Amino acid sequence: MPAQNATYLRGKKIISTCSKYFGMPLNHDAYSRYRLIDVRLRKKPYPHLDELIWYLNEKLDKTIAKRTVQLDLQEMRYSQALNFNAPIVYDKSEKTYRYSDAEFSISNLPVSADELHGLDFAISILDQFKHLPAIKEFEDSIQKIASTVKLNKEARGESDHIQFDKPFVIKGIEFIEPILKAISERKVLKFNYQKHGSEEISSTLLEPYLIKEAKNFWYVIGKRTNKKEQKILTFALDRIHDMQLTSETFSETKIDKKNFFKNVVGVTLGEGKPEKVLLSFSPLQGKYIKTVPIHQSQKIVKDSKSELKVSLELVINHELKMQLLSYGENVTILQPQKLAEEIKESAKKMAKLYA
Repeated sequence: MPAQNATYLRGKKIISTCSKYFGMPLNHDAYSRYRLIDVRLRKKPYPHLDELIWYLNEKLDKTIAKRTVQLDLQEMRYSQALNFNAPIVYDKSEKTYRYSDAEFSISNLPVSADELHGLDFAISILDQFKHLPAIKEFEDSIQKIASTVKLNKEARGESDHIQFDKPFVIKGIEFIEPILKAISERKVLKFNYQKHGSEEISSTLLEPYLIKEAKNFWYVIGKRTNKKEQKILTFALDRIHDMQLTSETFSETKIDKKNFFKNVVGVTLGEGKPEKVLLSFSPLQGKYIKTVPIHQSQKIVKDSKSELKVSLELVINHELKMQLLSYGENVTILQPQKLAEEIKESAKKMAKLYA
């Protein structure tokens, strides 16, 4: 599948989250027709089918087939996905269509509190990706949904009852499209890169194999072509500048994409092979760890009133160490011994800061 198509489908998948909560169809053209049909069925004189078709053609400035309008009426009546349950009736004597309930409109359909909260969450996600072409196509629709959610919440008196973290601007997200294109077409990427904490900017030629997201940051994984080393490296998109696709191609992807990060927390590959990590948590912290596992390899070894003991198969890397340090005195590293010693030394240095 071409990279642009793949990104487009991912964008539609995210949009479908909003569609699910809002009861609106994913197809923008169909929704436009539903709204116009809704308007026309509420106005006298009520329309014949041919008049309804003419109305849609004029408003949308395109030719709408008779069969399409008939299906739209059917969908508005019975579709569980739309959930309009529109009370459309056909007057045989007048040969016209109208609502049996004069007060009905698809614009007035109630939205539950759960649906509003779900929409809030979906919109916050979409906002992070608004610069992607696949999302930008739906920008107007997203803004309309966001405005409707706000009005519904205010009407319920819920505007201050629930708060979400505001998504921060993700630097480098604009590079996702060209990277996907390069991966699909096996084109070498050229860009400037500045490591964290370094003033030096280096020019890099990269064979891109994979894009990885971790904790709201995005990374491209690949191998340099302008270096003798054959290591697979990770580059943070927010540290990349002046990216461009070159005409140079590479022959094949040199990693197992499906399993490359199978035994890794985060994106740092670390050194060595996966090894058994045995951890003992305090009872309170253990409840959280059972609810939100550290990694997909996590297995419960012991669960008692005094401790939760879990095992994991992981490559020891920086992200794992940082996560273990975040648990403070609520975790004890039982094995491997080397990892326990490293965390112990870090704890000593932290203690000295407060001596």
